[in-house]
Amino acid sequence: MLADLTQAPFTSSILAICLVIYLLAMVGVSSPYLWLKIQPIAMLVDTGQWWRVLGPALIHFSVLHIAFNLLWWWSLGKQIEITFGLSSLLMLFVFSAVVSNVAQLLVSGPNFGGLSGVVYALVGCVWWLGWLKPSWGLSLPKPIIGFLLVWLVVGYLDVLPVHMANTAHTVGLICGCLFAWFLVTRAKNASAQ
Repeated sequence: MLADLTQAPFTSSILAICLVIYLLAMVGVSSPYLWLKIQPIAMLVDTGQWWRVLGPALIHFSVLHIAFNLLWWWSLGKQIEITFGLSSLLMLFVFSAVVSNVAQLLVSGPNFGGLSGVVYALVGCVWWLGWLKPSWGLSLPKPIIGFLLVWLVVGYLDVLPVHMANTAHTVGLICGCLFAWFLVTRAKNASAQ
């Protein structure tokens, strides 16, 4: 476990940050939520508080929410970081968090949070890497991919007792698939030189 923490410092750091923010909220310290909550685009332009486009990825609203997201983040993020390095996972995190959070903001407003958009990006990335470049050894079993895609559809049906950030999930998944394509293309270009 300790070896995993040192081999995947970015994965470990995001996990710890999410946990600390959640635990602070559970004991009544809401300032991190207020500081990280995304704002409408016009307000972001006025305030210049652009970190808020990443902010929703770090806040969670229930034990199940944070447990689900952090388990997937730890499992898949660690694999990506160990295989491709910290900078690749950092790029995927920032790319998918910003794009999925802004998309969710534009569709439903600023009241959302969670690492789910990034988690779906990790799923998309590992899924497509398993398909595009199986020799790299990253993949997800088909039943897991099926479950996560069904879960995505169920969110749109609005039959769950919680509201899900469906746009963030979908856009995150697309970001992850695009990032897998980027990694494979980058490797092909490097080997061609």
